[in-house]
Amino acid sequence: MNVDLHNDPDLPQAWAPWFSHEYITYHAVRALDGLTFLPPVAVKPRPPFADKVWPVGPKHIDIYKESYQERRRLDPVWSFDYKKRNGDFALAPPSGKTIEPWKVLVIYSTEPDLYLDHDLAVHKNQKITGGSHGWRHMEFKVLTSTFGAAPKSFLVHQDFSGLAFENGNDYWGWRYLSRCGHYLADLGSPFHVKALPSCFLMKNIFSGQTLFRTASAVHQGYEVYVERRFREGFEPFGQALARGASEAKNAAGNVRHRLPAYMEKARKKHNEVFYFFLDQYGRDLLEVFSRVDPGGPTETASQTNQCSADAARVIFRDGALPALSFLDGITAGILEDVGLMLGMLFQSFAAAKAR
Repeated sequence: MNVDLHNDPDLPQAWAPWFSHEYITYHAVRALDGLTFLPPVAVKPRPPFADKVWPVGPKHIDIYKESYQERRRLDPVWSFDYKKRNGDFALAPPSGKTIEPWKVLVIYSTEPDLYLDHDLAVHKNQKITGGSHGWRHMEFKVLTSTFGAAPKSFLVHQDFSGLAFENGNDYWGWRYLSRCGHYLADLGSPFHVKALPSCFLMKNIFSGQTLFRTASAVHQGYEVYVERRFREGFEPFGQALARGASEAKNAAGNVRHRLPAYMEKARKKHNEVFYFFLDQYGRDLLEVFSRVDPGGPTETASQTNQCSADAARVIFRDGALPALSFLDGITAGILEDVGLMLGMLFQSFAAAKAR
């Protein structure tokens, strides 16, 4: 049996079920020997400097998965709520606990998709991205205006990580780096750097509801597809990430300098994925997301997440699977680029700690 995130004996089932960012991070870090061999670090409280310059959502709580009790066994295929896991976790740093850095990177990589970026007033135009969460996880242009601040989210957490390491808190150095890797992976996704094809936008320019719901349906539909493939143990995705991460040791430059080109490469793949979903699933997929309300009381990310199970039934229904081979090829290429960037990011910190 090939070892994958969902069957790795080094990772307790209490931390499962696993989601896309955890799979993405897992395959990247496992390709970096210099990182996986680093010794455990002591679990510590979060350093106080972050809240002063980067507000977090009012519902956010730092949980500590190093202390856990297994409580339940959720279906690994049909679980879509990042907050619901097989275990209960500590709300304060557990005394005397240590954890390997690569595990910190993996198990906290979904943290930015919880309440960290929710329910904030970060920009007057955040409604266009579905709220503060979308604003911090995306950056795209509509006509001549730019919406979102995902590159800033990446840069801020990269700096936080460095500050934590400089102040002797290696645990939070790795945990901030895990959050940083989340935003970096988002910037390699076509739907985080482009909202809609220009032709589709102009055709529906006077129908804001159509634009918003179509963008939400295709974006979330693609994420449901990627996550399901990972959970099925689809080997080309893990191989692509590992291949990209392995290339990091010979890559020139650094992640910050490469960021614009990385985003542009993802942006260029947007239209073919977008139209694949419209052509293949069309009205059925849009119907699933018809209840998403951009003016609703909850963030759009939370609303679309509640549609995930029905979206999966549409995308993976009988008769539709052969068409996914087209999408598989494009996505493997996207994930190789993500793996390279994550590999460069993680390796730079791992090399510094190994000196």
